[in-house]
Order: sequence, then structure tokens, then C-alpha cells
Amino acid sequence: MSNFNSSVMHNDQAAGLRRIMAKPKPRVVSVLSASPSQIQTRLITNLAASMANQGSDVLVMHASESTIEYSDGLDHAPSLLDIILEKNTLQQAIKSTKYGFSCVKLMQNNLLTNPSNNHTSSQLNLLFNQLAQQYDMVLVDTMLNRANVLPLNKLNESEIIIQLSRKPESITQAYSLIKQLCSELGRRSFGIIVDDSTDAQAQVVFRNISQVAKRFMQIELDFFGAIPADSHLNRASKLGRSVIDAFPLAVASTALKQIAQRLDYKHDNIFNNKQASYN
Repeated sequence: MSNFNSSVMHNDQAAGLRRIMAKPKPRVVSVLSASPSQIQTRLITNLAASMANQGSDVLVMHASESTIEYSDGLDHAPSLLDIILEKNTLQQAIKSTKYGFSCVKLMQNNLLTNPSNNHTSSQLNLLFNQLAQQYDMVLVDTMLNRANVLPLNKLNESEIIIQLSRKPESITQAYSLIKQLCSELGRRSFGIIVDDSTDAQAQVVFRNISQVAKRFMQIELDFFGAIPADSHLNRASKLGRSVIDAFPLAVASTALKQIAQRLDYKHDNIFNNKQASYN
């Protein structure tokens, strides 16, 4: 009988392990912006809404000083840092939005630029990793801290997208962000999204910045798409709605849906293959 029980227990453990291994890893994508703050928030909101509309369970985490928190009702909400300090519960920190996704903030804005001490950083990383497992997609609007890295280990290890426009100062800022990250994290790939441009215009911007990145840092950039200038974006924002919901046939809606589909389709396979080629 004991052998039978041991066999059943072993089979149960093996089945449990197979279920864990079969479960797809959550996709974590951080967005760094070389555009005005309201553009970053708008991109995150519309991408998350598009992914939720496509059937993904999406969490948006705000980790940038320029985040417009009130748009998701987070201005007075506790953060993940408050949770590890045992001031609040996780249920109090996570907010559901009218766009179809959930949101949370990492910590108060005035603390984001300072790297956390080792104990706090370890606890934050553990909590975030556990939270991310509950979602298909985690989108993070973030910024570099004073150490020129993102505020969590998982964010530095996962995919990073740089959002920029065609303006020279935005292109310069985007290249600076890439250079700062590579100086701390080593050679790695980045995604590129170009705002306020046609696909042809965005391709020119991408070609120029990718050539410089290839020449001076030996890194490859990945073009994720262009978001065209479209008055429907601002009109949807004023209505408090995503553009894909308010104006589903707008050119901006089409562009955002395509980028969201690519993020879902890519999962982490292409990114991991690129990372492996650098090691």
C-alpha cells in the first residue's frame, strides 16, 4: 500500500509540474518614452485596451514620474511598495479600469529615481514576479533611475520598447536612453515605436537610429510600428475612452491594433532568440 501511495504522490507531483511548465510565461514589456509624458500614457492605455480587446488578461504598471495616474484612478491608490511595507493589501493596490485592463503603481513618483536598498528591492522584485504570473501581459510605463536602469530586475531582463517621434530632440533622447541602458546592462535588443508619423516616415527614423546603434554599439533594434497623427486620439482621450473603442475605424486604431497583435504574436520567442545570440 505504501508503494501505491508513493506512486500516486509522485504522479500527482509530476502532473503538477507539467501544468506549471505548460503554462505560458507572462509577457512583460516596458515602455520608455522619448516623447511628452501624455503621449506615453496614451500609448500605454491604448495598447493595453487593444490587448484586452484581443482576449489577453492585461496589467498596466505605472513606474514613471510623468505618469498621469488619475487617468486610471491611481492618484490615491497604494503602491506595491506600500504592500511590502505592510501598509496595504494587494487587493487595495490593483485597480480595474473601464478600458478592460487592470493597473497598479510600483511606488510613489518621488521615490522612483532612487535605487531601492537591497532588502526592499528583493521584496519588490519577488512581489512583482508573483503578480505578473496572474496575467498574460504586463505593460509598464517606466523610466530610468539614477543608476541608469529600470527599477526592477524583471524589467531589465524583459523586453524594452522605446517610444519616440520624428523630432530631432526625441531621436537624440531615444538614442541616449538606449546608450545608458546598454552601458549598464550590456548589449541587448530594443523595440522601436514611432509616434506622429506615417509608416514610411517611421521607417526612415528607424533606419537612421538603428544604423547608428549598429555602428556604435553593435546592437539590433526591432521596428514595432508607427502611430500616425490622428485627431481621433485626442478626441478619444477627451471622452475618457480608448481610441479603438470610441473610433474603431480610425487610422490610429488600426495601427495600435497591429502593434498589440504583434506584441501578442511575438510572445518572448524572438526576443529570447536575440538575447541568446548576444551571449
